[in-house]
Amino acid sequence: MFISSGIRYDLIFSDTQTGEAYLEKIVADHVSGQMKIAPEHTAPQVLALMGKQPVEHLLKFKQQFDRLSKKAGKPQFLTYYLIAAHPGCRLKDMQDLKRFCIENLKTVPEQVQIFTPTPSTWSTLMYYTETDPFSGRPLFVEKDPKEKEKQKLAVTAKPLGKKGRR
Repeated sequence: MFISSGIRYDLIFSDTQTGEAYLEKIVADHVSGQMKIAPEHTAPQVLALMGKQPVEHLLKFKQQFDRLSKKAGKPQFLTYYLIAAHPGCRLKDMQDLKRFCIENLKTVPEQVQIFTPTPSTWSTLMYYTETDPFSGRPLFVEKDPKEKEKQKLAVTAKPLGKKGRR
């Protein structure tokens, strides 16, 4: 059986007794070349609104995944599920996300999903009320479809070549 996505790397680190052994077993025997994980973002304020762990957890997971893949003698890599236009996210946050991916994850993301409100989530509450439900403070929420697309393109657009071609 192969696991291609769905690993909660934050939970692996919270299991101090068996987390490392669990990850080693998955990497050695249950990854068929790539695994997709969901950091979703890297900006501290956006991660906090998402209820996600700080980006240091992502970096630690990548380091361990790469080390364990090498130990297993298997060329494997991670891909990342990312979200644009989440409540609290601005264009600059997406530009910073791309820079982070290039510099720290050694990848240029190709797939980014634009946030879609779904029932019964804190993020949807934030989207519709434009308020941080935990602090009561106003929250920036991008609702213009063209601006949402700009956020996505800030991460996925390829740099222009010498003749202005992508």
